[in-house]
Amino acid sequence: MPVDIIVGGQAGDEGKGKICAYLAYKGDYQYAVKVGGPNAGHTVFYKDRIYALKSIPAGFVNKKTKLALGAGTYIITDWLLKEMADTDSANRIIIDPNAVVIEPRQMEKERGDARMMKTIGSVGTGLGEAVKERIERKPLRFAKDEPRLKPYIKEVSELLNKSLQKGGGVLLEGTQGFKLSLLHGEYPYVTSRDTTASTFLAEAGLGPKYVRDVYAIFKPYVSRVGPGPLENEVTDPETLDMHHTKGREVGSVSGRLRRIGAFEERTARKTVAINSATRLAITHIDTFKGNAAARKPAQFTAAAKAFVKKIEGLSKIYPYPKLTLISYGPGLLDVLDIGKPR
Repeated sequence: MPVDIIVGGQAGDEGKGKICAYLAYKGDYQYAVKVGGPNAGHTVFYKDRIYALKSIPAGFVNKKTKLALGAGTYIITDWLLKEMADTDSANRIIIDPNAVVIEPRQMEKERGDARMMKTIGSVGTGLGEAVKERIERKPLRFAKDEPRLKPYIKEVSELLNKSLQKGGGVLLEGTQGFKLSLLHGEYPYVTSRDTTASTFLAEAGLGPKYVRDVYAIFKPYVSRVGPGPLENEVTDPETLDMHHTKGREVGSVSGRLRRIGAFEERTARKTVAINSATRLAITHIDTFKGNAAARKPAQFTAAAKAFVKKIEGLSKIYPYPKLTLISYGPGLLDVLDIGKPR
């Protein structure tokens, strides 16, 4: 069983955590891997609890799956340890020695940078400063240097590659979305890393040979927690309130109300092409007015059906991805699986 990768097709907040958790729960992955930093959270509804994850993979819902943080991961130790306790997953966590521990001084420096906080819209976790220092080859605190993380340190790349060689599966959980890619996004309103499948692989210590599927996740609109371009941004208070309440469009790390804009087909097409997406997933289908009670495509409203058709139209772009999953609610299993089983 090879590698499946989850990528965001918009500006983040597409519901990647929900899809990752669903695939892990229903699948047979030996490892669930997270890369990136704590500046982007993933929300999972599981066993009557809401988990706002910033550090560990959403695949924690499968008790048989080991949880790995690759060399391209950035950690705030206190946050990570708290999540491990909250999810009862300490016995399954593996951390690469070259993952970076974000220090208080880096967080303070980032929060003191008015341009980063106000113009760019950083959430102030210190990730950007830590990435900058890594590029500049400045002294850093790595996971292998953090005494509290010592019990969890192992060579993640070596473990993943050995598992794959023996037929084990890996679910690779990407972060944020295509519009926020440092390389391909809407610069300067981007994050400090690339946010595409190729970079996620590199950050985990994997090559392209084992990749089976790349899931691109979309919702019927685009949201941004910070500044940056949005097509046809919503200003109507009633519509915004619906998104902020029913759609839970509030930053899980920043606590900010997210801005809302129209679905951007141009961005979606680039997401498919640059990520080589093979499968597509839709979330937040229940946010269409009158669609909350729908549990199968035949029950969808006309507007919801039109959006599904629009996403299916992306299958005309190489490598011709197929719509596989439609999430109709926040619960872990509130998902229509319309794809062919592997």
